[in-house]
Amino acid sequence: MYFIIALILTIFSALVWFVFKNKKKLHLEILFIIYGAATLMWLVDCFASLIEEGEFIDFADPMGGWISLLTFIGGIVLWIFILLILNSKKSLEYKEELQ
Repeated sequence: MYFIIALILTIFSALVWFVFKNKKKLHLEILFIIYGAATLMWLVDCFASLIEEGEFIDFADPMGGWISLLTFIGGIVLWIFILLILNSKKSLEYKEELQ
């Protein structure tokens, strides 16, 4: 279940990045990379589960929804944090140029 949610988030972030490709200040490529990396991580976990337990995706896991929700929230929080750092760094560079 984690893999499916992460894959949906990756596809959604890729579509948003494509639609708003002219808004470079949003750094939507970072959001895509975050969710893409999470998708790859869960894909590796799915293959490990397939080798060990014989199931690629386990829908019976009661924590699946919570972990998927934390993946979504964690990606958004990390992206916002990176945006704040990048935009504050650019504003500091701009202020130094003015002086």
